[in-house]
Amino acid sequence: MIIGKFRKQDDGYIGSIVAVALHATAIRFMPVPAKQGSAPDLVVLGYTKDSVSFEIGAAWKKTSKAGKAYLSVKLDGPTLSAPIHCALIEQKDGSYELIWNRDSRKAEEETAVA
Repeated sequence: MIIGKFRKQDDGYIGSIVAVALHATAIRFMPVPAKQGSAPDLVVLGYTKDSVSFEIGAAWKKTSKAGKAYLSVKLDGPTLSAPIHCALIEQKDGSYELIWNRDSRKAEEETAVA
């Protein structure tokens, strides 16, 4: 299920997420300045109408078995009953879609191949 639409901006991504318990029209994936070990590559930030940022997740750079690059994304926050695992995948037109599948980790890899 597609829960977000994004476009590449500088060294991150910008777009929106619309899901049952999460609706944010200003979302940014920003690089982590000093990544260490298994820490995320990007932090996922939401913004209020007053441009105040708040962290809603993290993303890790991955490569599918088919060799396609994607971001493994984990979203979490007080409006969610449990963390959401999804994948940010580039589309043929150059845009990016945030795709959620209930069977998260295994499906993430399969979705990135498509």
